[in-house]
Amino acid sequence: MKIHGKISMMFVMVIMQATIFLNPALADRFYVALVLPLSGPTAVNGDEIRKGFLLATTQRDAHADEESDGHLGNLDSYVSVIDANGDVAAEIKRITSKNQINIIASFASDKTQGLLDKLLTGENIALLQSGPTPFANKNLPAVSAFVSAYNQAYGKNPTVAAARGYNAARRIDVAVRAQEGIDDMDLLRQSFRQTADSFTW
Repeated sequence: MKIHGKISMMFVMVIMQATIFLNPALADRFYVALVLPLSGPTAVNGDEIRKGFLLATTQRDAHADEESDGHLGNLDSYVSVIDANGDVAAEIKRITSKNQINIIASFASDKTQGLLDKLLTGENIALLQSGPTPFANKNLPAVSAFVSAYNQAYGKNPTVAAARGYNAARRIDVAVRAQEGIDDMDLLRQSFRQTADSFTW
């Protein structure tokens, strides 16, 4: 390879590495923040929501030597949490200033939900609101499979809160998988709206 070709190849590699560093939302990964109660009397619900969500990330497209928190939509998913009973505005401003979050799944009160709507206006972040789950119908094979998988993973039966977390992750999986990525935030938001009131596992 001639010197000119080597220099060109090195330039391309440097540009690619810079793009990766500056843009955490790569073609093979995305970042999710869960807004859930981590303090106060409902903190136990927050822990159950997180466990249910993370269970869903391990059920499809998993592989050995996993470095991410799991997979959703055939992409590596990285999950962080924000305390719904804490300073949500400060946390949202911190993560949006660093361009570290692509999707926020909210399990917060209506008041906090309204705050999130305002904070995320104009941001390139898709907001998913928690919705009803099929968890009450234990006769559904998918619900029975969820109960069994949760029990195997955590040594106890899941709660309604755990089902809410699982449901949210499955909704994200469907939305991301449909467009094979997260490039189109409007499509993600549309999918989240379509699955908000009814979603079958």
